[in-house]
Amino acid sequence: MNVLVNEAEPGAADHAIELLEAAGHRVFRCHERGDAPFPCAALGPSGTCPLHDPGVDVAVTVRQHPRSRPSLLEDGIACALRARVPVLVSGKVLLNPYEELGAEVVEGEHVVGVAERITVAPSPNHSDIATDALRSATHGHTGDVIAAVMRSRRGLQVELEALPTVDRAAVKQAVPRVIAALRAYDRHAPRIDVEIVESPALTP
Repeated sequence: MNVLVNEAEPGAADHAIELLEAAGHRVFRCHERGDAPFPCAALGPSGTCPLHDPGVDVAVTVRQHPRSRPSLLEDGIACALRARVPVLVSGKVLLNPYEELGAEVVEGEHVVGVAERITVAPSPNHSDIATDALRSATHGHTGDVIAAVMRSRRGLQVELEALPTVDRAAVKQAVPRVIAALRAYDRHAPRIDVEIVESPALTP
C-alpha cells in the first residue's frame, strides 16, 4: 500500500510513519521532516508529486492538537481530496475540517488498520454516483440494482450488482453511463474496471 503522509505540526507523523513502514507499506511525503511548508515535493528539485508518481492508495494526516483549519504542512490533504484519494485523519481529530469532506478519523495506534481497511472498502461517494447512474439507466429497477466502487492507485474497481429478476442486457447497457459518471467525478483514476455480479439480496 502506498500512503501519502502529512502532519499538522512538525514531527506529528513520526510514529504513524514508523507503524506504517513496519507493516510493510511505502510512505511518501509532501514535505520531509524539517522542511518548510513551501515548496512541496512537486515544486521541489524532484518535481514529482506522490499523488501522480507513483500514486497513492490513501492519504493520512496526523494532528497533535485540535484545530479547525488546515495547517500549512497539510497542503497535500487538499490535493488528495481533489484527486478523490481516500483521506484519514489521525491523532487529535476534534474540530478537524476534513471530516465533513468525507475523511475518516482514527485516534491512537489504529492508523495502520484503518488505512488498510479504507483501501479495500467501497468508497461511499464513488459508489453513490455509480449507483445513481446505474439506476437511472435501468428504468424501473431502482431497488433491484446497486454499485460498489473500490478506489486504489491502480484505478476504480466497480461491481454492479443486480437481482436475478433484472435483465442482464439492461445492466450491460448501463455500463457506459456508469463509467462516464465516475470519470466525470474522478478524472484522476488511471482506469475503471467494471464487473457485473448477480446478488440474491441487495442492501441500499
